[in-house]
Amino acid sequence: MFESVKKALGGVFDGLHRKGLLSQGDIDAALAEVKIALLGADVDYRVVKSFIARTREACLDEKVLKSMSPGDQVVKVLYDQLTETLGGQGGKGIAVSHIPFRVMLVGLQGSGKTTTLGKLALLLKKEGHYPLLIPGDFGRPAAYQQLQKLAADAGVSFYGEPSATVEDLLQGADRWARDKGLDVLLLDTQGRHEFDTELMEELEKVGRLYHPDETLIVLDAMIGSKAIPLAQSFDKVAPLTGAIFTKFDSPAQGGAVLSFKEAIGTPIRYIGVGEHLEDLDYFVPERHAARIVGYGDMDGLLRRYSEAETQAKAADVARKVQSGKFDLYDLREQLLEIGRVGGINKMLESLPSAVVPSGAVVDEGLAKRFMAIIDSMTDAERRNPAILNASRKRRVARGAGVDVSEINRMLKQFELFSRMAKMAGNKHAGSFGLPRF
Repeated sequence: MFESVKKALGGVFDGLHRKGLLSQGDIDAALAEVKIALLGADVDYRVVKSFIARTREACLDEKVLKSMSPGDQVVKVLYDQLTETLGGQGGKGIAVSHIPFRVMLVGLQGSGKTTTLGKLALLLKKEGHYPLLIPGDFGRPAAYQQLQKLAADAGVSFYGEPSATVEDLLQGADRWARDKGLDVLLLDTQGRHEFDTELMEELEKVGRLYHPDETLIVLDAMIGSKAIPLAQSFDKVAPLTGAIFTKFDSPAQGGAVLSFKEAIGTPIRYIGVGEHLEDLDYFVPERHAARIVGYGDMDGLLRRYSEAETQAKAADVARKVQSGKFDLYDLREQLLEIGRVGGINKMLESLPSAVVPSGAVVDEGLAKRFMAIIDSMTDAERRNPAILNASRKRRVARGAGVDVSEINRMLKQFELFSRMAKMAGNKHAGSFGLPRF
């Protein structure tokens, strides 16, 4: 996601960093390239126009941070504006404010509504809620059984009446939820096309009967800016409160995601990042803005590690990282967990583009080779890798069965991770001038 935009902006930033003081002409030229990059990624042209205007105004502001070069300042402005375009600071899912809280999913047939509803139920369960899945898709025969199975897999409640009317189904589900002490009702709806007047009128009726607190549209991230008029058509009959984008792990350009909040006026709540039931995550604008401008996603990286480790280990690692005492023993322990957090490529995706080029793919066997290298070191070398001179590296290389270049590669990644992780723990985020994200 966003790789084409990230690559194009990387070229813009390289040009800015090669200059000293920036003129208005330099800024205008850079923003012209940014505009081309966004339009090339299929971002809605109205969103692009507004984004460029806001960014130019902010770039020409007299206030410049003393800790940053002019080039860095422009990148920081772009980061801020991208964050705002994507939805602003935060990135929270739905907030259950009362009981029962009603959520309704809408969208095209085949957009992944039913599967996404199961994922959402599991995520809400992890938050401490008691969801109830309701099969309201009467147009697809297998939808009832699919949602029933998803409920069982997620370990949440299910209520359905295959032959009931919509009115009876919703009334029955409401009684069931109250009797069982369930706090969140999740309604699946029939997929429909915006040009199907009859089905859209039926959706409007369902909304009037259900009175949803949240109406979320499920959109395929691959369809680009076509998602905007589609969402607008649904918004007219079932006022939207947010969106869930599926296939966020795909090579989509990201135009729909970048356009949605500003074009529709409601936030993106969640993103689908895989096919498994657990593969639903909160959408955090500042995290994705950071990735686009090449700052990396250290917050996301550390969060995945925290989730994969025990609470005690996570706390210990955090203390070591922030104190600068993270050594190769700690790295080896973390490498053992890499498979549980998505693999080495997932880890490297979270690092800044200045070090890890856009689209870089690493051999998944790298973690094993890194561990072999560490195992071939002495205790002193693991504690203080700075003492690894040329002769020591040759000895370690022989012991691990690798080239010296592989050792240098590992040390570079170790130093980078330590530096960036420490920066992420600093409230000022080092010299970058970024907020903690």
